[in-house]
Amino acid sequence: MANSAEKLFQTVLSRLPPPVSEPDGYLTEEDEQSIGSVQPDEGDHIFSVDEDEAAADFIDAEARSRDSRILDASDMEAFEGGIRHRGFEALAFYKSRRIVNQDPFPGQWGIFYLKQGLIYVESLIARFYPGYGRPRKLALNFLREHERFHFRADLQTLMFEATLGRHLWSPTRRLLRGQCSDFVEEALANRQVWDWSKKAGVRIEEFASEFMLLQPGAYARFEEPRLSLAAEWAGVVVDQKPLRAVQRPDLAHWIEATPVSLSKPSLCPEFVIYPSKLHTWLPRALVLPPVEKVEDGSAVSKALAGRLSHLSERWAATKAKLIENRLLHGLNLKPWRKHGRDHYSVRVNENFRAHLQHLGGGRWIAYDLGPHTQLGHD
Repeated sequence: MANSAEKLFQTVLSRLPPPVSEPDGYLTEEDEQSIGSVQPDEGDHIFSVDEDEAAADFIDAEARSRDSRILDASDMEAFEGGIRHRGFEALAFYKSRRIVNQDPFPGQWGIFYLKQGLIYVESLIARFYPGYGRPRKLALNFLREHERFHFRADLQTLMFEATLGRHLWSPTRRLLRGQCSDFVEEALANRQVWDWSKKAGVRIEEFASEFMLLQPGAYARFEEPRLSLAAEWAGVVVDQKPLRAVQRPDLAHWIEATPVSLSKPSLCPEFVIYPSKLHTWLPRALVLPPVEKVEDGSAVSKALAGRLSHLSERWAATKAKLIENRLLHGLNLKPWRKHGRDHYSVRVNENFRAHLQHLGGGRWIAYDLGPHTQLGHD
């Protein structure tokens, strides 16, 4: 039986004109790599969150052992690369009721968690806060806060559609084709996670901040003023304007005004996916390249010999850490898409970053060094 949220989707969408259909092959490479566009393997299993504790009784021995063990190094690297390329969507995703009959898992909608993704976050929290008594529950709620915001944003868009009498959700995704990670809805979803992480009884804000600063595009903008982010979100969705082109401060206060009757967690279904092959959901292409050698380009060498000489020791230490373990969250090594494929950014200290290019075979070159804002970081 449909719940109240599902009924609202059915009622509003039935009153709108038919949506514009997408031509074959319209997806960009970034869209196709999105976890929500994956076509599940026949060996994948899915259970409701409530059923997850008992799921091991229904799956084969190999899946049970995979669930119970610590993730191996290749799994960890896949997730480390995934969060830097895809943000939270490397671990979980929200599928709108609007596309309930599409892949993945036709007939189901709501929030979907990768089982290994939950284990990954649990292991990070346990490592960050040794002795913390409930990392498994924190891991689930950590991902849940982000994805539940997407559900709320979906409902908010539906309310705008009902008021304006036209489709907004699908056109917004066409407008953002190939740049979904820059959509400010992701910043607002991460802002919800950050606010939750600071609540009494949770208190994992330091972990949350480091984790989200690793993420691409708008994901890392969660510390910006909430109303400013909401005004930007409304400008994109309601006015269908390009990113950051127009803000709607008049609508900002209404962005998160979800009616109490639609705010019940039970209205958004939740599932746990047990992938038979993790690489189906997280391609190896997302793994950060190895770091064996970091050379300084001419611009960096010149800066270190002059105006940035005070960073020489710190930069040398950063390069050493990259070679030792490029996945350290404190390094904040992540793709720098503005300069193209194989370009990355790394934190030198609180105020300075460096840009690097992977030349292949573990060899890198640093081609720019300077303050965050000067290098184009928000």
